[in-house]
Amino acid sequence: MPEVSPKGDKKEVKLFHEVNNHYKVAREDLEQRIYRKNGFNDADRMFSSFLDEKSWPFRSVIFDPRPYTVILEKSARLIGNKPKGRLVPREGGDALGAQINNELLSFQWDDNSRLGETMLQKWIQMDQNTRKYGASFGLSKWKYEVRTIKGKKKTFYDGPDFVVCNPRDVLANPSYNSVQKWFQYREFSTLGELESVNDVARSKPVYKNLDILKESMTMESQARTSSRREVTYVNENKAIRGLNDYLGTDESNKTIELITEYRSDRWITFAPKYGVVVRDVDSPYDHGEIPVVLLRYYPLGDDLYGMNEFEPVSKILRAINALLSQYIDKKNVDLYGILMANPVNVRMHTLDFAPEAKWLMNNPGTDVVPWKGGTDSNSDISVSYNLLVGTLLNAWGEASQGYSQVNPTSDQGNVTATEIKDTAFTRNVRDNMNQLFLADALKKQIMFWHSMNQQFMFAGSAEKKRIIRIVGRDAVDFFNRAGMGDIRPTPEDAMMVAQGQMTMDQINPGPRFAVDVDGTEVPKFQPDEYGEGGNLIIEPGDLIGNYDYVPDIETMKAPSDDAIENKMMTMVATLTNPAILQGLAQEGFKPKFKDIMIRGFEATKVIKDAEALFEELKPQQPMMQNGTNPAIARGVAGPETGQPTQGPDATGGMVASPATLPPVANQPLMG
Repeated sequence: MPEVSPKGDKKEVKLFHEVNNHYKVAREDLEQRIYRKNGFNDADRMFSSFLDEKSWPFRSVIFDPRPYTVILEKSARLIGNKPKGRLVPREGGDALGAQINNELLSFQWDDNSRLGETMLQKWIQMDQNTRKYGASFGLSKWKYEVRTIKGKKKTFYDGPDFVVCNPRDVLANPSYNSVQKWFQYREFSTLGELESVNDVARSKPVYKNLDILKESMTMESQARTSSRREVTYVNENKAIRGLNDYLGTDESNKTIELITEYRSDRWITFAPKYGVVVRDVDSPYDHGEIPVVLLRYYPLGDDLYGMNEFEPVSKILRAINALLSQYIDKKNVDLYGILMANPVNVRMHTLDFAPEAKWLMNNPGTDVVPWKGGTDSNSDISVSYNLLVGTLLNAWGEASQGYSQVNPTSDQGNVTATEIKDTAFTRNVRDNMNQLFLADALKKQIMFWHSMNQQFMFAGSAEKKRIIRIVGRDAVDFFNRAGMGDIRPTPEDAMMVAQGQMTMDQINPGPRFAVDVDGTEVPKFQPDEYGEGGNLIIEPGDLIGNYDYVPDIETMKAPSDDAIENKMMTMVATLTNPAILQGLAQEGFKPKFKDIMIRGFEATKVIKDAEALFEELKPQQPMMQNGTNPAIARGVAGPETGQPTQGPDATGGMVASPATLPPVANQPLMG
């Protein structure tokens, strides 16, 4: 790229030189990673099972799709569900505040899907980028977006966001093995977006020098002033599939290559093609960090990027593809064999393999003779292929049925259960190490969100309440136990009045935890009728305090029916153990069998409404041997008689129960 003359005042010119030098260094490092052997482009080709037919030395072009299968299966094993981590209180926090903030983050995780991809899709993309390129980066920023809906401007989204960075647009500082000092990210934006969008806070756009930028664009050739991505770099994934990259081709919405340098205390956005700094602001976040999440599975001590999944086994993969292509070439030769023909005695134009073809020759059986090659190569190829595949899967730590070197049919008598468990254990160990790094990255993203919630959720807004949706029996039970949905007087209040600890005058009727909504006091938590969810009102005071996030990555793993069944059987065996029941009874506790079974059934994902499987028992009167109701035999009316229920008094006689007396004056009592 030719040098450009920076524009603006002296301070802006100096700043442009500083950030542009960072851009040059980072771009040089990025291009090396893209185009080097086993770099980004090679990783994309391996993942897409792509071979260049022009340079491939065999007629058959066969690619063993194990890289694609392994990457997808690893991602599916690691990320299959929404994480169920939790906030734990630190200084200034409490258990109730931790639960409220935890439910807020859970709601925002689901609500983020309104911006496009779901958070689960984003983290799967982070995982796959890490496996292909060695590292993946994500920007965690606050997003405030206003859209025109039915002619009126309304707030469409106001909350934390997470953007997975395009690996070919990441211009990180290559001097360190972590994100330090600065981090640059490339985006292609339009002038309209710069004039109307602000990704910092709820305020007017903060981009400047847009007039200088427009003037610089018009000074160029009028044929094309838009920055096309394909000029900056080739989109390899589209090129592999023979597709064109159209970003930047819309001349009515001309794009500009913009680089934003994120520092812990400062954000700088500039256009390297035009030499203009369009934004220079203090970092809007109080957490004092560069808002970037880095995910690596196999770190290298002296490099920002870790080891990808393909580089250590790239030569084995090429050998397998060459062996397969060579084998298919040989099979084609066997199918359409080489003929040794005497051109003097044979009419060559009659040699045809069509049905009922007639070959004309002087001496049939001797003028045309098929060439026969050796058969030893078939067994050699089989041995070589099994050796290469075994080495490959050992390097990857993969040995699952379907694409491992262990054949469950032919090797049934040769492979022991211990060997199968050992291979599964090896795979689980590798997955467990990946989970540790995934947990650290996920924790960083959640803590960024929590910090931004404390800073921006109610800042600069007249609204001081936010209603979120709570889903899940555990959360509903917690808030019900905390009394956040109670309406006074509660049973606890009645007990305290009965014990003389307080009077009815001291009880203010209404919600126990009241929130003013449009002049009406409503409970802070409003559960649904069936206890599966509810609405929770968030207030500024709920966000005060420090908390730490404990990720539960185990819950993100793909669910296993066998594992769920084993856990349920273990749970039932534990609860029915007499020793366990006796120990609980001695401590004054007993299991809530119904709740346990409901949660166990719903954990299977097969039964969604386990509550409907239970029916409350209605009290029934026992019957005597002659079929007579004992209450009637004693002269006490049952509910079907319509008579008052009676019982013995202190003298042995019968008295009527006031709760069941019919509304008839002076009703005679039965003897």
